[in-house]
Amino acid sequence: MKGNLDSTTIALSGGEDYELLFSVSQDDFEKIKANPNFSIVGHFTEEKEGMHLITRANQKLPLIAKGWNAMEDKK
Repeated sequence: MKGNLDSTTIALSGGEDYELLFSVSQDDFEKIKANPNFSIVGHFTEEKEGMHLITRANQKLPLIAKGWNAMEDKK
């Protein structure tokens, strides 16, 4: 690594203001849900259910990938 920094140090303290994202088993949710240092953002479902954002009003919105695709620019 540049400047003799290891990847863990960079992930935890370098760069922009980001949060680390991780997952835990649904069985462990009760253990972490009240921790003020964690922001719960969702849960995994079966692949066949698709990817959705569930709003606070319980509205189910499909998540569709958008943004820049480097491969599209090469066409």
